[in-house]
Amino acid sequence: MVYHKHYISEIEDKLRQTHLSHFKDHDINMSVQTLKFDLARMEAKLDIITNLLLSNSTATSKDILSQDVKVSAAELSLLRTMTSKQHVTSQLLIEGWSNKSIAEVLNIGENTVKLHVRAVCKKVGTKTRGQAALVLNDIFERVDSTDYQKSSGGLPVDWARNLEIGNDPHAAIYRRETE
Repeated sequence: MVYHKHYISEIEDKLRQTHLSHFKDHDINMSVQTLKFDLARMEAKLDIITNLLLSNSTATSKDILSQDVKVSAAELSLLRTMTSKQHVTSQLLIEGWSNKSIAEVLNIGENTVKLHVRAVCKKVGTKTRGQAALVLNDIFERVDSTDYQKSSGGLPVDWARNLEIGNDPHAAIYRRETE
C-alpha cells in the first residue's frame, strides 16, 4: 500500500511550480513533511485494519478497536524529533494542565510554554492543544516505555501521572534553574 510516494512527488512539483510570493521553500518542505507523516499514519492504520479483518472474518468493529497496536515508525520518529521540554509539555497537556502550571514546573514563562505548545501542535499536525493531547495520548498509550524513555531524553512515559512537584528525580532533564 505504498501509493503515497507518487502523490507526494506530484504535490512537491506543484508546490515548487507555483510562484506565489507567500510560499517559501521552508513552508513547502514543512507541508510535504506533514503530508508524508499523515499519509504514513493513514497507511499504517489501513494496513492494521485490513490485516485484522482478513485474519478474523468474524471480528466486530469493537474487537478491531480493542486490539493492541504498536506505534508506527512515523509516530516513533515524531517522538524522537521532540525536545525534552516538548515531551514534558505534551504529557502535562494530556493531564489537562494550564500554561501557568506547566510554566511553574519547567521554571519558564507562560509565553515560552505557549511556544512549546505551538511547537508540539505543529509537529503532531493539529491546531489546538486538545487535539494534540488526544493524538499524543493515543501514541503514549501504545509506545514501548523503553523506546519512549530513549526518545524523550530519559523521561518515563508515565512521568506526568506520577509527578510530585518539588520531589522529581527527572527535573534535571527539563527544568531550567534560575541563577
